[in-house]
Order: sequence, then C-alpha cells, then structure tokens
Amino acid sequence: MSLYKKILGAFIIFIILPLLTLSWGSFTLSQRLIETKFSEQNELTLKAIGRNLRYVLKEANYFSDYYSIMRGEIQGIYKEMYWRQEPSQETNELNSAFERNIRQTVLTYQPIVSVALFSSSGSSYSASNMSKKLISFDKLKENPVYDEVLELNGTPKWIGPKEHAELGLDDSYYYQVRVVKDFYNLEDRGVLLLQVQFGELENIFNLYSTGESVNRRFLLMGEDGLVHFDNYGQELQGKNVFETLKGSRKPGRPFESEKVEFGGKPNIVSFQSLELEDLGAKGWSVVSITPLDDISGQMTTVMGWIAFFLTVILGFAFIFNFVFVNRIIRFILRVVGAMKKVEHGDLTIRVMAQSKDETSVLSRGFNSMAERISDLLNEIKREQERKNKAELMLLQAQIKPHFLFNTLESINILAVQNEGRKVSQMVRRLGNILRISIHHKEEISVRQELEHLTSYMEIQSYRFEDLFEYELDVPEELLHYTVQKLTLQPLVENCIQHGFEGIGYKGMIRIRIVLEGDKLAFYVEDNGVGIPPERLPAFQYSTAANQSLLDAQTAYPFGERQGLGVNNVADRIRIHYGPGYGLFLCSMPGKGTTIKCTIPAIGEDRHESEKEAAATR
Repeated sequence: MSLYKKILGAFIIFIILPLLTLSWGSFTLSQRLIETKFSEQNELTLKAIGRNLRYVLKEANYFSDYYSIMRGEIQGIYKEMYWRQEPSQETNELNSAFERNIRQTVLTYQPIVSVALFSSSGSSYSASNMSKKLISFDKLKENPVYDEVLELNGTPKWIGPKEHAELGLDDSYYYQVRVVKDFYNLEDRGVLLLQVQFGELENIFNLYSTGESVNRRFLLMGEDGLVHFDNYGQELQGKNVFETLKGSRKPGRPFESEKVEFGGKPNIVSFQSLELEDLGAKGWSVVSITPLDDISGQMTTVMGWIAFFLTVILGFAFIFNFVFVNRIIRFILRVVGAMKKVEHGDLTIRVMAQSKDETSVLSRGFNSMAERISDLLNEIKREQERKNKAELMLLQAQIKPHFLFNTLESINILAVQNEGRKVSQMVRRLGNILRISIHHKEEISVRQELEHLTSYMEIQSYRFEDLFEYELDVPEELLHYTVQKLTLQPLVENCIQHGFEGIGYKGMIRIRIVLEGDKLAFYVEDNGVGIPPERLPAFQYSTAANQSLLDAQTAYPFGERQGLGVNNVADRIRIHYGPGYGLFLCSMPGKGTTIKCTIPAIGEDRHESEKEAAATR
C-alpha cells in the first residue's frame, strides 16, 4: 500500500470515523432515550384512555341490563312476543303502545339512538330517533354474529363501526347485541339490538391528543385490526391498522411500541390492549400514532446544528489534508518513484524541490547520492569486465590442455600398435578440432560446433573401440544459430569418461538440438551408470562451497577432478550469456544421465550486426 493511501486511511480511521461515530452514537443514544421515555409516558396515557373507555362501555352495559331485564315494560313486550308463534297481528294502537314504552324506557338514555327487540318466533318491535330502520331478524340469524351472541348467553357483544359490513349497519354507530332472559326463570326471550352513538370517545381522545408540542393520533382498533374510531376524522376508519401502517405487526403483549413508516414519515406507534372482554368488546385495543419529529422536539434542531458544525470542521480537516499533507506526500512519492527508477538502473533521474524547507535538503541529498552511485557503478562495471575477461581466458586455458592430453594419449597407443591408418584419421580429426579451438571468434555456428564434436567422438571411438555409439538429431534450420565454441565436447567427454566407466554393455550417446521459444536447447543423453544423488550437488556453478565439495569427493589420475569439464561449461555460459542460461542435469544410477544446455537463440546475421554495433560504440 502506498504512503498516500496509508496516511489517507489513517486520517479517515483515526479522525473522521471517530468523529462520525461519536456524533452518530450521541444522536442515536439521545433518540433512544427520548423514545424510551416517551413510550413509558405513552403507556400511562393509553392506560388512562382505556380506563375511560371501560367506564363508557360499563355505563352503557348498565343501562342495557337495567332496561332489558329490570324494567317491566320491556319484559312485558318480550313475554307478549314469546307467546305469539306467528307474527303479531295486533292493532295499530297496541303497536303504538309498545313503541311508546320502548321510547319511554330505552331511548331515554341519550347515547342510544335506536333499539330493536327480536323474539325467537320472528316477531320484532323497534323504535328509533332516526328515520333509518335497523336490520331484520332473519338477516341477523344468517350472520355468524348471532351464534356468538347465543354463546355469550346474555353477555353483551359490541360491534364497532365498519365491522360486519355484511349486516348493512350504519358505519357511524356502535351496536350492542345480547340475549334477553326472563327476569324470573332466566329463560331466553329473544335478542336485543341497540344502536349507540358514543360522543364521549372524541372528547376522551382529544383530551390526550395534543399538549407539550406533541401531536398524537388515536385509533380504536378491533380484534382483527379494523379501525373503529379515528380522532383525526374518517381517514383510517374502516381500514386495517397492520396494512395501513407499513412495518407494524400484531402486538403480543398488553403494551407494545415500535417505529413504523406512516404518511411518508417515521412515527412511534403504540398498542395498548383494553381488556374489555368482560364488557363484550373482545380484542379491542387503542393505538396511538406520534410523529418522531414531534417526539424529538428541539433535540433534532440541536443535532442539526451539531451536524452542521461537524461538517464544517471535517471540511477544514480535508482541506488541511489535501493542501498541506498531500503536498508532502506527493513529494515523497516523487522521491520513491525516482528511487525505483534508480533501482532499475536509471541513474540520470533527479528530484527537484519546489519549496525551501526540509524537502529541498532531501532532494539535494538524493541527487548527490544518485550521482555518486552512477560513478561507482561505472567503475564497478569496468572492473567486472576486466575480471570476466580474465576468468574466461583462464577457463579456456583449463579446457584445452585437458582435451589435448586425452587425445595424444590415444594417438600414442595407436602408434605403438602400428595402426597407421587410424593414426592418420585421428591426426586429421585432431587438426580439425585444433583449427576450431584456435579460431579467433569466441562464438561459432552450430554447424562448426557439430563438426568439432563429430571429430572428437570419432577420435574417442578409435580410442575406446566398441565402447559406445553416438547419434545426432539436429534440424537443418538450426545449423545457422551461434554457440560458444567447445560447449558440447566437454559434455560428451563427461559421458565417455564417467558415464560408461565399468559398464558391461555398449553405451549410447544422443545429441539433440531443439528451439524452445527464444532459447536454443542442447540435449546430451547417455545410457551410462548415472550419477548418485549425493554427488549431484557437486555439479553446481563453481562457488567456493561446491568446489570444496568437488575436491573432497573423488580424485582421478593426473590431477583430474570429477565434473571439471561440465562445471567449466556451465561457468562459461553463465559469464557469457548471463544467469538466465546454463546447464541442467538429470540423472539416476543405472539409468543414465541427461544434460540440458540452454543459450539464447541468436542467428549468425544478428550476431554479426550486434558485434558491429558494439564496435561502433
């Protein structure tokens, strides 16, 4: 990671994030505290509303009990309907008398608007302060509400506005349905239906809806979530609370409070179960909806100013970071970039400082260092060139005496045996080898190297008759590439001297040349005795440690050391072509040895042009 990214990351992590975290944490904590306190206060408010609603329903139930059971007028009407099996055929005077009795008893309670008395025989009497009639007894019996009323066995059942719309009831009123029993024997006489208008509800909810800059909306909700009453008008009346308030869920406790979306703004919605089952209002709950902005009050304004000043502070911090710190970082990055170029060999790079502070001192020091390194590298390069040239001459001097000694020994043996023809052939082959060895060029064509190698193997085949055979596999198009002279001969010599030593079968040497991308690969394979694993490390480049290992392993006659030719070839390739090229050995005892030599694939024409360009420089 770059220095700029590190400093920017540290600035964000240790300055920006803590400030934002502190601000957000303070705002969130204050909001939660306010919401918690409000929920506690709201629970008390909703419980107070619940007590007032209980009082209203309890009063209505009291009058319902009194008029339907205690008053003799109503009991008499039910008794008359009970004994009649057919619909009443009384005169208009009798019907008017019954209606007058109902008005003088039940309708004297102001909240009751209409009343209907139904008998099990199907007859009914009703009285109302409105022109609209109530539902028929047959329609009531077809509805599941009738079965619920019978199961309550005299306990009232309240039906809220918009509830059981299939009955065709007026949506603006509450209805009470109950079984009426005989006062003396408690036998069922019929069903009583009351239409009630609770004007007190609006007064109760409005009493708690405003105050202390908090505007609340109260809903009276039925068991299934249907809104019976909305103190803000008719907007939500008849709608389902859980579908209208997105995110709200049915409460699982008597009191629950949650934050939901309503009207495009966050609101605190609280549910309070009224527990009015004993009064016939099963599952009724009161719901309060309070905008979160009203709850937060002035805290939102304070936090807004804090956020404003925090933004200004962060703006100044970013300006300081990008103007002052960023300038220093850019200078450091320029120095780092210059150092990387120096690392890759560009010593002409210089760093210029645009200010008169410590950065100018740093730039002058860097420029002075780059100049000094350039002078030292030039001096080291000249010294290394002289050293490589001397080392190369020494390695070549080691190869030539070693080869001549073995060849002359073979010619001497043939001369003693009076093999004149073979001596002539060997001398001709030796002349060909010496002619290439003393060639003034260090690099020759692959064709010339193979001629040299063929002459060497022919000489060795005369010396070691029936010891080995050889095979050349070289494509014609690879003969024009160049290679260092005396590269393959030491490798083949290693196969003959060490690979075939003590074998009881005819050896086989196979030389292959393959073009592998931009490299030329020479493979020298034999089927000799192989190299033990513990002796393979000795065939590394000629470091001091490897040379000590090589000297300590095996000494051969006339001071020859095992692997001397192989290591010399590897060193020559490394010095001449660089560390990316060299020898690779693969061997297994009893299976033979394979030596791979890789050099750059350079043709004779390209090599000559490079030589001329180097001479011109």
